Amino acid sequence: MTGSKPVIGWDIGGAHVKAVLLDADGQVLKVSQQACALWKGLPLLENAITQLLQSWQLSAEACDHVVTMTGELVDLFENRPQGVLAIAATVNRHLPAAHFYQATKETGGAFTTEVGGKASAIASMNWHASAQCLAEALPHSAIVVVDIGSTTCDVTLCEQRQVLPAGWTDAERMQYAGLCYTGVVRTPLMALGPMIAWRGAARHIAAEYFATTADIYRILDELPVNADLADTADGQGKSKLESMRRIARMLGHDMGDAEAANWQSLAMAFKTAQLKLIKNSIQTVTQPLGNRPFTLVGLGAGSFLVSQLADELGMQYFSAAVAVTASEKTLKMDAEVCFPAYAVARLWQQWH
Repeated sequence: MTGSKPVIGWDIGGAHVKAVLLDADGQVLKVSQQACALWKGLPLLENAITQLLQSWQLSAEACDHVVTMTGELVDLFENRPQGVLAIAATVNRHLPAAHFYQATKETGGAFTTEVGGKASAIASMNWHASAQCLAEALPHSAIVVVDIGSTTCDVTLCEQRQVLPAGWTDAERMQYAGLCYTGVVRTPLMALGPMIAWRGAARHIAAEYFATTADIYRILDELPVNADLADTADGQGKSKLESMRRIARMLGHDMGDAEAANWQSLAMAFKTAQLKLIKNSIQTVTQPLGNRPFTLVGLGAGSFLVSQLADELGMQYFSAAVAVTASEKTLKMDAEVCFPAYAVARLWQQWH
């Protein structure tokens, strides 16, 4: 069922604001991802909302607005409930009658305008919205939704169109491998340590914020440019040479100590370490399936890693873009990167 007017789905994170505009028939019209360092203050969120509406030449009243969030985690707030309330208040000042996505074990997913007393059901539920949308869109008996973003990786099992998460809170999902704090842009490379295998030897990784995963995927030509929005570790540029200089420091080297090909091999070594982390999460989450086959569904800025992991695991792979309706391939792929924003917009239309 679709609504009578367009809808914008918003995914408000700690580092980015993502938005997807659907027409009344569920077609993607526009997709946006903006850097928004929410830990620096709520005015940045206000600016992101107003700038997006201006760039799309839309009034807030022209659309329905549905919101999911993870930005309540930033250290601007003392705790999650405070963050949810503050973000919701900011949203409501700019987006009239916004509805917020919530999910609980008892009721599943739903939308609400009343945030008070529901913070735990609203906080960090964008993974559930994506999984719910894909569980309903893909008829396969078992799918594993793997969302690799700039900062985190969510792994969620769905079967018979039901979301079967490895825990409901961030703490539970981190305990049971449903949430892995590793992403393709902002993750410090020291988080992939303390050791790494490179050039036939085990090497200590410096426990310093010298480089991030964006550096390795720039060097390997795999990071989508439109996902490379975060500042670099040293505040310098994003060229391959600058990225090589940063990753060399992780092992105590200067870039001039070896040829560029060696730093490319080091980038591949860091990638291998990250793939191992994500692969372990997938294997842990899928243990309840035993030997039954399942399909990996990839989304997020790091979905290119999911397709590679599917090959390693001998699993069928789908891009989440297959669930997206759009007239242009670029819009489908952009919506895959911003899939939680697409998911809440589509679920809103299907449920109302």
